[in-house]
Amino acid sequence: MAKTQSFADKSKKKAHVEICPVCSEAKQFIKYVKAVRTDSGSWKFRSISVGVCKCNNAEVYS
Repeated sequence: MAKTQSFADKSKKKAHVEICPVCSEAKQFIKYVKAVRTDSGSWKFRSISVGVCKCNNAEVYS
C-alpha cells in the first residue's frame, strides 16, 4: 500500500531552486518555443526549457 501524504507533509518539502552563479539570483525556468524552417519549406516548432534570471533576462525576452 502507498503511504498517504497529508497537506502538512507536502508543504514541508523544499522546492527545487537553482541559483545563478553570475548574479546569485534564483532561476525561473520557462519553455522557449522557436519556429524553424525545414529543408522542405515547412515550419517546425522547437521547444527548449531555459533558465531565466536577472543577468540573462534581456537576452531571452528580446
